[in-house]
Amino acid sequence: MGRTCHDNNPKHGGIRQMSRNQLWLDACRNSSVNLKSECGVVLLDVEDLAKDGINRLLALLVGHELSHLKIFNGMELQCEISLPEMAVAICTFSIDGSPPGIAVGAGSSLYIYKNFKPYYKYNVPHGGPNYAEQAEITQLAALSRSTPDVSCSSLLLVGTGHNSLLIIDPQTFNAISRIELPDVPTSIKSSGYYDTEAVILIGTPEAGVFILRSDQKPIQAKPFLPPRSPIVEIAFNGTTVAIATSDHTIRYYTLQGQELRKIAVDTFILTITWIQSTNQELCLLAVSLANGQVHFYRQGILVEQLHFKTYIISMTFGRYGREDGTLVMVSKDGELFVKILNRGYKMAQQTDLKSNKSSVSICKKKALGPAKTKLFVDQTMREKEDPAKMYQLFQEGMCRLHLRALRDWLNLSSSTKADVEQFAEESRCLHLVAKLLGSGSRFMLHLLLQNISDQVIDSLTIMLQVNDGKLVLERSSAKISLMLPTAQHWIKINVKDPTNQGGEVSVIVRKDMEPDCELTVWGSIVCAAKINISPTI
Repeated sequence: MGRTCHDNNPKHGGIRQMSRNQLWLDACRNSSVNLKSECGVVLLDVEDLAKDGINRLLALLVGHELSHLKIFNGMELQCEISLPEMAVAICTFSIDGSPPGIAVGAGSSLYIYKNFKPYYKYNVPHGGPNYAEQAEITQLAALSRSTPDVSCSSLLLVGTGHNSLLIIDPQTFNAISRIELPDVPTSIKSSGYYDTEAVILIGTPEAGVFILRSDQKPIQAKPFLPPRSPIVEIAFNGTTVAIATSDHTIRYYTLQGQELRKIAVDTFILTITWIQSTNQELCLLAVSLANGQVHFYRQGILVEQLHFKTYIISMTFGRYGREDGTLVMVSKDGELFVKILNRGYKMAQQTDLKSNKSSVSICKKKALGPAKTKLFVDQTMREKEDPAKMYQLFQEGMCRLHLRALRDWLNLSSSTKADVEQFAEESRCLHLVAKLLGSGSRFMLHLLLQNISDQVIDSLTIMLQVNDGKLVLERSSAKISLMLPTAQHWIKINVKDPTNQGGEVSVIVRKDMEPDCELTVWGSIVCAAKINISPTI
């Protein structure tokens, strides 16, 4: 049947003996699925299409005249759909109260499928009086409309050959918005929620990369990166943008367009994708190369390689079947490879990995671990020689730190200002609202922090402290890495009052700063609030 589960040659991508700290576990290699494309392009996605807890694999085989959509349940082909045109993009989308749908862009039409059957054909509208023909679809993506507690529906982002981006509601198939672009969109990546603070990245062949933000009305494409070498692919994980170009380089950027690091490889880059596991606090960038290798980078450092007979043309990471952390790859010859992230993998143990000197430019400046300085060695020797004295010094340092924190809290408590107090110049940029819901011994504290300025605010820490009573907080702090202009951030914290005597909780929002030494703290207070909880009879 062409299915292999016992190939011991790692160059074939088959099963090999598992090491104690191996990143990937080989699940299966299958050549009988026949995923070879006429154009050499296969587009992959995984989604729970039947709402049965099993994520199925969607493979779109792009052809010059006919394209084929194959849907797999595990390794078994569940259905195959033929399209009468050359397809260019595929994505899945959600609609409240029904299973997810499939959207395929081909020609000037969107082909919509539900329950594994054709559902609707949507024709892209004309580009206006300047265009006599319908626009052809060039790219496609889905964007969540609202937060899950409001709605689970998605919107479709459709790039057209008339240099425009259409935002379409798949429930009514009406174009909510049309954004003009300087060039044809060939790559669309998005994150967030359209109704609050979505970020959309648009890659173009000649004009560079543009960014759109849904909280800025009207939505307009603003330059993100100037044109350089032709873009191979854009990978976006919500905070960091990775852009692979045809000059054998990958660059990391923040959402403000600041370059973080650069990776150079020896051959052409075919595709890239993010590998993220919240359970293992793992964030890697997978890079498929034309020499048959797949590299995995952590913060620009090469941590693992996979080798294949023929190069990988498409890959996707996510939940496949009932297994989380699955990497699905398709080779040029149409072979399907499935690998599972090792749950026992520990990134901290990778101290002997060699960074590729020719591939990672920043590795020459940064080592995998800090060098043991003379101060570190001397400190270790003192701890071994007189542990009691070192412990006493540690306790004295902790006492000084507590006293400093207590002094700041007392200064705050003695203030007679309103419930929401503002400190420093930056406080004019933030608005804090605190609401307490519930009765009895259990409460829910709702904190709303809003950026009311036209600037981006980053590195915020929200701290909570019980000033009076025997209240128990679910957590005492929360961090916000980035707040876009006019953005809102909700935080919900459970509060327990086991004695029913009430109490008082203080909330402080702090702007973090870089410490100038190990003993200095840490930032400035931006705003604060006090919440009084009345005794319960």
